[in-house]
Parts: sequence; structure tokens; C-alpha cells
Amino acid sequence: MSILCVQGMRSGVGVSTIVANVSRILQDLDQNVLVFDLNPSNLLRLHFNMDWEDASGWALNMVEQRSWNSAGFQCEQGVRFIPFGQINYQSYQSLLTNCINENWLIDQLNALDLPDNTWIILNIASELNTLSTQALNNSDIILRVLEPSVACFSQLINSIQSDYIGDDLSLSNKSFYLISKLMADSEIDQEMALVLKNILVDKIIPVSIHFDENVKEAFAHKTTVTLHAPDSASAKEFRRISIWLMSYFNH
Repeated sequence: MSILCVQGMRSGVGVSTIVANVSRILQDLDQNVLVFDLNPSNLLRLHFNMDWEDASGWALNMVEQRSWNSAGFQCEQGVRFIPFGQINYQSYQSLLTNCINENWLIDQLNALDLPDNTWIILNIASELNTLSTQALNNSDIILRVLEPSVACFSQLINSIQSDYIGDDLSLSNKSFYLISKLMADSEIDQEMALVLKNILVDKIIPVSIHFDENVKEAFAHKTTVTLHAPDSASAKEFRRISIWLMSYFNH
């Protein structure tokens, strides 16, 4: 299996949107895909048309001492998806402390006994914790998402110089960067994007996701932009990212 881990440089940069759209396109390209949401924000489910009130998910199952993988489902577009579930902060911290050992994630993925050609796409929180650290360590490629903003630029510099990924060569080597929410008519966005590209050089994916109202509309309809507006600029950009990833894995 090929494990892709997607993480935002900070929260709110569009990670769940990227995961949902890329997984949908890979599915359309006849790839075997399983999306696993490890982010307690639990927002990814809304891109796959789960009911607003539906609190089900693997973390909730574990808190309630039920089988975690029974939370999986297949959305109407065919993508298999395991939502996080709705739990409170105290339950989440207890889960991390008492239920997630250091090999939990890879053990669970191996236990699923998936076909060798399966894509596992992990959606993780921007902050480091037991789950996100395991996802980073066990991934084949890490896609780190950032906006063309001063805040993301600052965090990128700190990341390169001192944080977990910057300090670990094996993680750094498999990390690539994607610019998201780029405003085409914003001079500061264009300048910041150029700065980021000059810093990251060959570590940045040669596709940027531009800000597109179609993405917001698709999320409001609880679907992906590739389904809601397949001819939009963003849908085409998500397709280019998906093809780049397939090339990386030689699929």
C-alpha cells in the first residue's frame, strides 16, 4: 500500500478539501483508495456527504469500546472513508493517552489486509501528537499544505530550522509542499508564493490551488469541487496534483 499523509502548516489552510478532492479523483482514475481521518476537527466527513448530525467515527467507537473500523463507509462517489467521529476534548486526550500505543496506526492498517495497490490517505492535525507523529513516521510521502501568507512563511522557517520534520532527515526527504488558497489577483499572495517557491525549490509541488468560490460552494453542498464544478479551475488543479502523486508512486 502507498501511504500519503496530508498535514497543514497550520489549521485552516484547506487540508480536508485537498484530501477529499484528491481521493475522489484517484478513485475516478481507477485507484483503490481508503481515506482515514485522524483529525479531531472531524470536518473531512462533510466533503463526503455525511449528515451534519452524524457523530459516528472510529474515535467515538473506541471511546465507547466498539470496533473502530466498523465506522468505515463508502460514499456515493465510491471513496471508502473512515471518519474521526465527534468526541469531546477530555475523551480525545484520554484516547491518545490510554488507547493509542506507539505502533497503533501501522498495526491497524496492516490488520485491514488491504490489496497492495491501495492508497491510504491520512488526514492529520497540524499539531504534533501521538496520532500525527505515527502518521508522519509511517507515510511514504508527506504533503504539507501552506497558504501564501506571512504566518505560514514564519512557520515554514521554524519548521525547516527546528521542528520535528526539519530535524529528521527521513521525514524531510519525503516531505513536499503545496500552496493553497492562492488569490490570483492579490499582489501580496503572488509575492509570498514566489518567496515560498524560492525557499523550497524542488520540494514544492509544481501546482498551486487557487482560491475559488466553487470550492466553498461544494463544501456547502457537502461534496467535492470535482463533482460540484468539474470544469472549474480548482477541479483541474486537484486533478494535476493527483496525477503528480500517481507519478511519484509510479501508478
